[in-house]
Amino acid sequence: MSDADHVSQAILHDYAARSPSSRAAFLAAAEVLPGGDTRTMTTYTPYPLYFDTGEGAQVRDVDGNRYLDVLSNYGALVHGHNHPALVAAVREQAGLGTALGGPGPLQIRHAERLCARVPALERVRYCNSGTEATMWAIRTARAFTGRDVIVKIDGGYHGTHDWGHVSAFVTSGPSFPQRLPGLPDARLAQGVPRAVLECVVTVPFNDLDAARRVLRAYRGEVAGFLVEPMLGVGGGVPAEPGYLEGLRTATEREGALLILDECATFRVGPWQVRHDLRPDLSTFSKIIGGGLPIGVFGGRADVMAIFDPSGRDPVYHASAFGANNLSLAAGIAALDHFGPGDIDRLNAMGGRLRALLDEAARERGVTGHAVGAGSLGYFHFGAERPRDAAGTAALRRGREDLRALLHLHLLNQGFLTARHGLLCLSLPMDDADVAAFAAAFGHALDTLRPYLAERHPDLLASAPATP
Repeated sequence: MSDADHVSQAILHDYAARSPSSRAAFLAAAEVLPGGDTRTMTTYTPYPLYFDTGEGAQVRDVDGNRYLDVLSNYGALVHGHNHPALVAAVREQAGLGTALGGPGPLQIRHAERLCARVPALERVRYCNSGTEATMWAIRTARAFTGRDVIVKIDGGYHGTHDWGHVSAFVTSGPSFPQRLPGLPDARLAQGVPRAVLECVVTVPFNDLDAARRVLRAYRGEVAGFLVEPMLGVGGGVPAEPGYLEGLRTATEREGALLILDECATFRVGPWQVRHDLRPDLSTFSKIIGGGLPIGVFGGRADVMAIFDPSGRDPVYHASAFGANNLSLAAGIAALDHFGPGDIDRLNAMGGRLRALLDEAARERGVTGHAVGAGSLGYFHFGAERPRDAAGTAALRRGREDLRALLHLHLLNQGFLTARHGLLCLSLPMDDADVAAFAAAFGHALDTLRPYLAERHPDLLASAPATP
């Protein structure tokens, strides 16, 4: 057995030894759930851990092992688990009614808080998820402008509707040339009809020239330009200075709406507030629901007026659990316990974490970079820093095995992260937690060094630094 095989087998052995109940749960789940779970992203080989309890910044699996949660339900939580104010709000509202079948005061209170924080939100509507929020933002742009084409980012993720699952990075499926030469091929998730490409165009992130070229080529056809201020599952790549501002100018010039998807980045600012950007429409979800399902889309009052039932030919919007009282109560508590000071502290911790990860890799002669913004981050192996999803894909290509072993080794040490690399901090965490995770990351690189030397020697820039 080679040194690399020995390292791999040891990590897998330790994982199996500490998680027999998770393995049993996986086998039972596979009898009723394809793949043993409902969420594709939470499933990984050899089987995922199954969790039963969360408290503060920790979660516990069904074998009783505890983990520092450096994932926060893929960024959907910021208060940790079982925050007293959120629990109290949900308990109280559950006794008053969860969804009463009509408008209520909680909707006003939640909307007022959002609009106060985000000046571009002049009017909002509610739904149940980020997927629904971006879907409705696209529908809004089309209805308001009378145009059909949506421009989105190659590798941008906006949920699981057909328009969002064009070149969504995390999905597999066939690729097709786009109508405009020079653009990357568009990849369609399985089950998305090719006809979608008649009304969705993708462009590389951080490439303002490409965006301008598409807007000119489709002049008079583009309803909206949908963009994340930082690529999420596309690798934690932030918008470069001037990029979003350039999109704001270009879309205004062409009469298209700029749609900023802040479902993930509300926690860092929100981004548009921190960077003084005013999109036409914005979408939010995740932390604004306090751990319960929620989605919000909104923006300019004249645009959102198309939903006013008293208007001429209004857009019909239905959602049985949109603006349900339980999610709104949790969301109000979440917003009331997540102020500017909390955001600043988390963002600073995220910056320290990325610096410590870079230091750990540098000290061990491992080539790689921590990227991200605020309390969201990734670590990429390789010499280059990605500036778009294609760059992220290039850094990951052929290194899936390495990333999988790193993920399992961190789990074995008691740190919950995502297989695809997302790192996400929460309010109960402190500098000691950040330091502990960075130390575990360094230990993982030490353990994986024989594996790197044999399977990925290009990632070893030098011998480990001498203390």
